[in-house]
Amino acid sequence: MDRGKRSEGAELLAIVLVGFLIKLFAGRYSLSENGIIFSGYDDYYHMRRILYTVHHFPGTLWFDSYLNSPYGFDITWPPLFDQLSAALSIVLGQHTQSGIEMVSAFAPVIFGCIAIIVVYYMIRELCDRKVALLAAFMTVLAPYYLLYTLFGATDHHCLEVLLQLASLLFMIYAFSRSEKRYLFAVLSGLAMAALAYTWQGADVYYGIFLIFAAIKITIDLKSGVGSKDTATTILVGYVVALILVSPFWNTSWMLPSFLGLAAMAVAVLAMFGISSLLAARNMSWKAFPLGLAAIIIVLSLISPFIGGFFGVSGLINTGLDYLWGGKMTGKIAEAAPLIYDLDTFSQVMFSGLGLAILLSIAGIGATAIMIRKSDASKRPSQLLLLVWAIMALLLTIGQTRFLYISTISMGVMISILFFMLLDLINKNFAGKEQRTPKWVAPVLLLILIMPTLADTISFTGSTPPAIDNDWYQSLNWLRDNSNVTSNFDNPIRSAEYSVMSWWDYGNWVLYISQRPVVANNFQAGAIDAAKFYLSESEEDASSVLDARGSRYIITDYNLVYGKLPALTLWANEDVDSYMKMNEYGTQIEAIPTQRFFNTTLARLYFFDGAGTGHFRLIHESSTFLGESPAKSEVKIFEYVPGALIRIKAGPDQKVGALLNVTSNQGRAFTYVNEASQDGDSFVIRVPYSTVDRYETRATSPYLIFSGNEAGIKTKNVDVSEEDIIKGNTLDIVL
Repeated sequence: MDRGKRSEGAELLAIVLVGFLIKLFAGRYSLSENGIIFSGYDDYYHMRRILYTVHHFPGTLWFDSYLNSPYGFDITWPPLFDQLSAALSIVLGQHTQSGIEMVSAFAPVIFGCIAIIVVYYMIRELCDRKVALLAAFMTVLAPYYLLYTLFGATDHHCLEVLLQLASLLFMIYAFSRSEKRYLFAVLSGLAMAALAYTWQGADVYYGIFLIFAAIKITIDLKSGVGSKDTATTILVGYVVALILVSPFWNTSWMLPSFLGLAAMAVAVLAMFGISSLLAARNMSWKAFPLGLAAIIIVLSLISPFIGGFFGVSGLINTGLDYLWGGKMTGKIAEAAPLIYDLDTFSQVMFSGLGLAILLSIAGIGATAIMIRKSDASKRPSQLLLLVWAIMALLLTIGQTRFLYISTISMGVMISILFFMLLDLINKNFAGKEQRTPKWVAPVLLLILIMPTLADTISFTGSTPPAIDNDWYQSLNWLRDNSNVTSNFDNPIRSAEYSVMSWWDYGNWVLYISQRPVVANNFQAGAIDAAKFYLSESEEDASSVLDARGSRYIITDYNLVYGKLPALTLWANEDVDSYMKMNEYGTQIEAIPTQRFFNTTLARLYFFDGAGTGHFRLIHESSTFLGESPAKSEVKIFEYVPGALIRIKAGPDQKVGALLNVTSNQGRAFTYVNEASQDGDSFVIRVPYSTVDRYETRATSPYLIFSGNEAGIKTKNVDVSEEDIIKGNTLDIVL
C-alpha cells in the first residue's frame, strides 16, 4: 500500500473517531447513577421490544396488550433495528436489562459512524478524496442526524438513514462502474430490502430511484442514447428487494414496501417501453415527459373506478397526503411540514438551519455545473446524487422528521460548493499571476460550515433526554407503589388495569413503570385521552376511565401550558375557548378561561381533585413551576370508587366536606367537595381516606358541615381505606 492510500485511510479513520467522540459526548446526559436514560420517546418502546427479542430471539413483539389498553395494539414497526440491537446484546453476552440497555444505547453511535464511511466512499466515487473527506466531516456535523445517532438515541431512524445511504452508494457504483453494474445493483437491492425491514415508509426513498430513472431516460432520449442500462440497473435493484421482502408481503408492516417496490418496478418497465417506442419512431424526446404527465393524470382520474390498482393508488395517495398534506401539524411535531405559516418561515429562514438550506441550494447549483463539466461516464451517478439531494430537501419541506437525512445531503452539497468556489478563486488569482493567500481556504470553509457548526455545537452542548428527572422519578415511584400487573413480559392478554396519560408520555409509562397505558406514541388511544382530559364533568371523565380500565392518571405542567393545543386538536375543539393568549412584545401570556377550569385536567392539576369524588392525588414531583401558587411539574392521581357519605340534614342546608391534606412534598392543601340532595338526605362522595396509604395523606378527619343563615353544624368523620376502595356508604346525622 502506497503512502497516499495509508494517508487516506488515516484521514477517514480520524474523521470517524471524531464523529464517535461527538456522539458519545452529545449523549452524555443519558448516563445516570440509575443507569441509562434514553434520549426520546420512541426509544423506550424500542427498548421494550429489544428486551423481548433478546429473550425470544429472533422473535419479537407483534402484539402488545399493554398498549391501547385494554384492547391491545398490533405493532407495525418493521423489526430489523430491534433485532440487530438484540443480536448485538446476545453476541456480547448481555442478557440482563442493564446490560442490554447499555449495548442498545451504543447501537445508534455504531450505525452513525458507519454512515460517515458510506458518505465518504459515495462522494469519493463521484468527486475526489478531498471533497469526500469534507463530506464525511459534514456528516459528522449534520446536527439533526446527530440527534438520532448520539449515545442513548435508541431509535430505528439511525439505521434507516444508514441503509438509505447504502442503497444510494451501491446504485451510484452501479452507474459509475459499468463492468460490475449488476453486482452493485444487487447490493443496492439488498440495502433497499433491509430498509423495508427497518422502516415502514421506505417507499419514499425507493421513489428517488424512480424519479432519477424518469429524468435519465428523458436525457437519454434527448441525446439519442438507449436507456437499456438505466432501466435494467434500477430494475435489478427493485426486483432483488422485492424478492427479499416477499416472504412477509402480506403483513401490515411490509405491505406498503412490497406494493411500492412492485409498482415502481412496473413503472420502470413501462417507462423503458415507452421510451423505446418513441425512439423507434423518431419522435421528439419532449413526448416522453409529456406522456408521463398525461399517464399519471389519467391513472389518477380512473383509479377510483378500477379498484385503485390493487390498493397501490390508495397507498400512494395516502403517502403523499401524509408527507405533504400537513395532516399531523399540531399533533406530531416531527410529522409537521418544516414551514407551514409565517412564524415557521421566519424561524427557519433566520436560523442556522435556514442558512444551511440556502447554502445547500447553492451547492445543488454547483453540483449541476459539475455534472455538465464531468466525463460522460460519471454523469449518471452524479445526476443520481443531485436527484437525491433535491428530494431530501423536498421531503424535509413536507415533514420536519427528514432533517435527519437532508442535513447530510446539505453537508454534501456544501462540500461540493466549497471546492468549486475555491477552484474559482484559485483560477482568479492565477489569472492575475498571483498565489492564493493561505487564509482564503480556511475562511471560506468557515463561512460555509458555520451555520451547520453552530447548530451542532448547540445540540452537542445541551442534548438532555426528553424525560427529565421529575418524570423519571415519578414513574419509578408509580412502579414501586402500585400493584404489579400481569403479562408484562408476555403481553398477549389484558392486564388488571391501565394508566391514563397523554400519548407523548405513554412509552415512558410503559417501560419505566411497567404498567399498561391507554395512549402511547403510536397515537393509539389519543382521542380517548383527549376526551378524558378535556371532559367537563366527573361523569364523562369516569366513563372514559371505566371503558379503559384505568386506575391511575398522570398530569404535568406541559400538558397544561404546552400541549393543550394538541389536546384540543385531537378532540376537535377550539383551543381559544380554553386559553386566551395576550402578546406583550416578545412575550406571550396564557390566561385560562372558565371553560378550561371546568375540565378534568384543570380540576386535577390546579385543584388536586377538589370537587370530585373519585380522584385523589397520591404523588407529586419535587420541581415546582409557575406562580400564584407554583405547581409541581408532575402529578399522579388514583381513580377510586370513593366512600359515599350520607348526611341527615334539613332540606334548606348547604352541606359539604373538607379535608386537610399534605402531599409527599410537604405541600399542604385542602380538599373540598359539596354534597347533593338525595331524597331526605344529602350525599357526598370522597376519594381520600383519613389513614396513611401514601406519603400524600390526610392530616385530620373529614370536617362534615351543614348550615344556613341560622348557623352551621359540623362533625369530624374518619374514612378508612377500605371504605374508599370498596365504595362503602357512611351514614351520619348533623
